[in-house]
Amino acid sequence: MTPAVVGLDLSLTSTGFAVVTGIGRHAETIRRPQYKGTERLRSIRDAISERVRGISPSLVVVEGYSFGSRASQSHSLGELGGVVRVELDAIGARWVALPPSTLKKYATGKGNANKELMLTEAVRRLGYAGSSNDEADALWLACAGHHLLGAPVVDVPKVNAGALDGITLEAVAV
Repeated sequence: MTPAVVGLDLSLTSTGFAVVTGIGRHAETIRRPQYKGTERLRSIRDAISERVRGISPSLVVVEGYSFGSRASQSHSLGELGGVVRVELDAIGARWVALPPSTLKKYATGKGNANKELMLTEAVRRLGYAGSSNDEADALWLACAGHHLLGAPVVDVPKVNAGALDGITLEAVAV
């Protein structure tokens, strides 16, 4: 039986959430723009926690921090990332963070791919029928998780799959 893997593309306004199993793929956007500060963090955390608890996935793959980013919201995104990681630990979910360049190379073969190419490849390779960059990234994160578990659900070129070679699950929280 193919495990369920969740992908999380964290955002303060539109978090991409995806679950991929051997028989299906589901992607959605968790929107919480009406809140600010800790209320927004709590709201997003709770929405993710509720979904992850309902699925009990074998692995949750969170997009890692973009250290080269100059976004004005980088500190707030860091807070969200920390809050979500603590919650995943609290509910006993096994998780791993995947650096953005690793995700991009896995999905497109290019570690510096733009959002449009990530979406295009999700449509082409994953059969994604939507138009959300956040959801497309979350789907790719979940698919990468399957590769990390040794149960790939999508064929990607060897160079793409090689992007995951340095990622280990030994240190992942259980």
